[in-house]
Parts: sequence; C-alpha cells; structure tokens
Amino acid sequence: MKDVTVLTTSTCGYCKIAKEFLIQNKIHFIEKDVNVDAQARREMTSRNITGVPTFIIGNDVVVGFDKTRILELVDHRMVKCQNCGTAIRVPTNAGRIKARCPKCKSTLNL
Repeated sequence: MKDVTVLTTSTCGYCKIAKEFLIQNKIHFIEKDVNVDAQARREMTSRNITGVPTFIIGNDVVVGFDKTRILELVDHRMVKCQNCGTAIRVPTNAGRIKARCPKCKSTLNL
C-alpha cells in the first residue's frame, strides 16, 4: 500500500478540512507541518511546491485539496469484518481477495 503524507500548516483552513477528509475515509496518513518541520519544508522546495495542503501519495503529488484525485491514487480501502465490525485495510483493484480479520480471525471473501 502507498504511504500518504500531507504537508500542512497549522493556520491553513483547507489543511484542516483535508485531514478530516482523510480521517473520514479511513486513509492512514502522516502529517508534516512545514512551518515547524525543516525537512518537510526542504522537500517542498526541492519539488517546487508552493502551496498546502500537499498530498504525497506513493510517488505522486497532489497540490491542493482534490478529493477525486486523492481517492484515485490511494490504493486501499477499508472494510468491516462482518462478524466483529473491526475495520480492515484491503487493496483496491486486486480482483477477488481473501482477508483475515486480525481480531476474530474470520475470513472475508471480497
């Protein structure tokens, strides 16, 4: 699965909305505030990025809050175990798969 990093600032309203969107869609992400994280700021500069929020999804970069593009690039989805309700991360576009619940050990055929 692709790593998702969000470059933000604490004063950016769109950054707050973008993080809520990721949380609501159960997309795991790492946040880096470019105002306090010098390495994140250097990464922005090296990629010629001038705005936040910026999403680094695998090798792809999305500058701005483009919900459709973000969901296209994220290569996983969350499903709930039918037995215990535990959320399980599974790959998208992988055809039919079997997933095992980490909590109750039941098998899900997806």
